[in-house]
Amino acid sequence: MRWLCFFLFLIPASVLAEWRVVDRQPAEPGEGVPFKLRVTNGSQAAELWLIVFRPSEFIVKIVGDSEQYSSVQEAAATLNAVAGINGGYFRPDSSPVGLLVSDGKTLHRFESAKLLSGVFFVRDGRPGIVRSQNFSKIKGASEAVQSGPFLVESQKSVVGLNNDRSAPRTFVFAGRNALWGFGICRSVTLADMGELLLLPDLLNKSRIVTALNLDGGSSTQFWARSDDRVVSSPAFSVVADYLLLLPKKK
Repeated sequence: MRWLCFFLFLIPASVLAEWRVVDRQPAEPGEGVPFKLRVTNGSQAAELWLIVFRPSEFIVKIVGDSEQYSSVQEAAATLNAVAGINGGYFRPDSSPVGLLVSDGKTLHRFESAKLLSGVFFVRDGRPGIVRSQNFSKIKGASEAVQSGPFLVESQKSVVGLNNDRSAPRTFVFAGRNALWGFGICRSVTLADMGELLLLPDLLNKSRIVTALNLDGGSSTQFWARSDDRVVSSPAFSVVADYLLLLPKKK
């Protein structure tokens, strides 16, 4: 026992605190199917709901009319989406903060702010995530939402993320092999999110390359359905915009 304690003392704290997946339901989720993960770093645990898809089978639509839909569930049901999540930041009067484009219409202008470091967009049916300063090079985006901060970039956790405030988080991400997705995680810091999204077995056969934080806190909401199964994590407030996942019409 004395030697074991001495050995553990020599192991860096960062190794002992690494996040790992301890449960996945279902074990082999398909595209467009919500799945739940439990992760831990030994001292704390977190629960995530994720959904992944390929642009060849699904499209992402941004809905920016907060007065028309009271929740992401209502918006998803109305548009026959299989999943939805809250979008970007907004002001007390429900007007968006930063760029918001829906169906090719600019609902709110681009803004320069440290928090709004990235843009998630759709062009010609294909999603993308870029740094805000590079979005001017993107022409013809039919959907776009400006948000931040970046959580993962070039398959590395972004340096300098806040590690003090734990809160519900939502995010959108790009993975290897043209895999995309979005998800929700309850009560972790931004720094935690940047680390746990890099877990090699988080997505089974893919890994997250880029991840952008969306609005969080009381705005955080996630809804998805698969056959007769519904997953709902509602928000405590009405939000200004939503990201919806719809199957492509055959």
